[in-house]
Amino acid sequence: MKIGSGVLLSKISNEVYNKGLSGLEFAIGIPGTIGGAIKMNAGAYGGEFKDIVVSSEYLDKNLTIHEINNREHEFKYRFSRFNNNKDDIIVSSILQLQKGNKKEIKAKMDANIKSRKEKQPINFPSGGSTFKRGDGYITAQLIDKCGLKGYNIGDSYVSDIHAGFIVNKGNATAKDVLSLIDIVKKKVHDEFSIDIELEIEVLGED
Repeated sequence: MKIGSGVLLSKISNEVYNKGLSGLEFAIGIPGTIGGAIKMNAGAYGGEFKDIVVSSEYLDKNLTIHEINNREHEFKYRFSRFNNNKDDIIVSSILQLQKGNKKEIKAKMDANIKSRKEKQPINFPSGGSTFKRGDGYITAQLIDKCGLKGYNIGDSYVSDIHAGFIVNKGNATAKDVLSLIDIVKKKVHDEFSIDIELEIEVLGED
């Protein structure tokens, strides 16, 4: 299935379900678009985009269209070649899905949504998971151990449900969010000598 990069994951997840196609259930509830999800190799509940991407077309800074296969994406955990080639713009991608049982597909989607509602702060706006999982540690647990759940700058808060999320409880500005991120990173480093990494990508800021 060929999909434009600007299509919302919420839309395509439901569309492929309606067609009885399996393979994208993990993406239900992930904020953002297909292009963004492929750029960062988004994933959840045991699935990642590297598992279903066949190829992508992208536009380089000279306005030349290129096509790359799965291997050429250089997928790793929350990474693809597009992280290091920021002038390249994903135009569309072909995903490999399988015919499935609609009841089973819906059951997986419902289970994932239920898990998100129970474990993630979906009642407030956010950019999704703010920090990457660590190598040998769970970043949210380190933030929690620093006593940062509920810590805030303005309306930007470390979620009291899942410390790996920074949420907007009203009128948080980008400056509020970035300042809070800096505090979280510093406190975790001071406490555990670990440099945690962002899962979100900051654009347009020095």
